Amino acid sequence: MDLGIAGKVALVAGGSKGMGRACADMLAAEGCRVVVVAREESAIASAVAAIDAAGGTAIGVSADLTSLDGIRSALAVAKEAFGAPDIVASQTNDFSTGRFMDADPAEYERIFRVFTLATIHLAREAIPSMRQRRWGRFIHIGSGTAKEPEASIPHILHNTVRPSTVAFLKTVADEVAADGVTVNTVAPGWISTEGSRAYLSAEGLDIRAVETSPEVSGGIPAGRVGHPNEIGGIVTFLASQQAAYITGEWIIVDGGKHRSAL
Repeated sequence: MDLGIAGKVALVAGGSKGMGRACADMLAAEGCRVVVVAREESAIASAVAAIDAAGGTAIGVSADLTSLDGIRSALAVAKEAFGAPDIVASQTNDFSTGRFMDADPAEYERIFRVFTLATIHLAREAIPSMRQRRWGRFIHIGSGTAKEPEASIPHILHNTVRPSTVAFLKTVADEVAADGVTVNTVAPGWISTEGSRAYLSAEGLDIRAVETSPEVSGGIPAGRVGHPNEIGGIVTFLASQQAAYITGEWIIVDGGKHRSAL
């Protein structure tokens, strides 16, 4: 299937590793000119080299997308190299945990800046040019905890702010839909990435058994944790011409773990 996005400019946040790397690889395979944004320069260089070796087109940018300055810097590099992004795959991450009475009140503000406010800044900077061109895709990689908080690990900080990001994007989707711009959230469950493995290890779970540990995969009908390509695939489809009528959605990809039918 031709997804109709060859030649589009795609900016991928966290595009050097894990789910972001899968998104960058798959968008490049569809002919997008990809801007890989992350912090670690060696990982960025590796991701760009792999895309180039596969016949794709990519550049890398080292920037902190939790800050407005970092966002503006990354977008400026993208515009100079390829033009304003037509597609943005948005994500930020943090692995802080804690229970209600243990979490420092200042951490709530910090986590809000990392997740919700960073997404607001990126959307405000990237979406206006999409509206002018009357075509755009803003796809946020969030978390299933936005709707069903994870019970097995104390996660009060993330459980508090994740829903606000989804609500923000749903509202933006309403405002820009008539301009040919779609805004959606992909909500991964447990995905086997370097970050998730490190996070689980810090929580005392057996990193060597991360794919089969009852604490992790127990309760997942698919009987396993997911692969980054399974997130990259849905993000790439949402970026396509065929997904033009899908907007304002929260799409969970978790092997069936989420129990709500709606």
